[in-house]
Amino acid sequence: MTKFSPSESALEGFRITRERPGTILAWSLVYFLGIMVIAVIMVVALGPDFITFLKSGNQGAGDAAAYGAMFKQHLPAFLLVMVMAVVLTSILMGGIYRLALRPSEKGFAHLRLGPDELRLTLVNLILFSLGLAFLLVGLTAATVGGPLGILVSLGVTGGMIWAGVRLLLATPMTFAEHRIAITDSWRLTKGHFWSLFGMTILAIIFYVMVWLLFSIISAATVALAGGNEAIANPGNLAPLAIVAFIATLMVQLLLPILQVVMIYSPLAEAYRELTGAPRG
Repeated sequence: MTKFSPSESALEGFRITRERPGTILAWSLVYFLGIMVIAVIMVVALGPDFITFLKSGNQGAGDAAAYGAMFKQHLPAFLLVMVMAVVLTSILMGGIYRLALRPSEKGFAHLRLGPDELRLTLVNLILFSLGLAFLLVGLTAATVGGPLGILVSLGVTGGMIWAGVRLLLATPMTFAEHRIAITDSWRLTKGHFWSLFGMTILAIIFYVMVWLLFSIISAATVALAGGNEAIANPGNLAPLAIVAFIATLMVQLLLPILQVVMIYSPLAEAYRELTGAPRG
């Protein structure tokens, strides 16, 4: 049975970040622009009712009925936004896998919008739908209550984790082999559940460490500049406050893309090690 190192794979995000800081910055800008476009389309598609809903404060009150009514009323718009978000994630995922598995392929910072990204989008939508189905079953079981409901919920949660790990390599395999490879991932990960599960936990821990480091640096910079009040007005900033403002902005730009890189790049390395595929 082919083996791989969970710890080495989990560190793949650090390797990419260390070797390609300019690429990471470019991805951050693409992600930021993508989110801005999606936000504008969401506001336009959902219309004034959505703005009124946000201003009403219902979203902060945990009003499930209000959420449900808004979702039902604007279901097509919500689905459009969800698909666009998946497309954006798939484009970034494609860049990560291209850099990890086929670095000789070029593009804008290794980003493309082509057949590979289309296949990744389809696979991500399928996986998202499966995860949503598990979640709905678990929530339905939880409403039953009592020991039976708890046992069923725990069983569904365990099944979701198990299935998720077994399908963990569906996206890098789909990208690397230019075909939808969901069932192939199931076969490839057979006998590697605990190694892949451990790799995932390590990758999450490493990202949390990075998040804490960036947050501490950002908070310390803001504190030295005089607190949040000192950078609240960008038009009237002292030199140190300008530095704090830029540092805070950079953290907000980098953290989301670092999360994507540190979670998905280990999948490419695990696929490469399990299949013996050469890098590049």
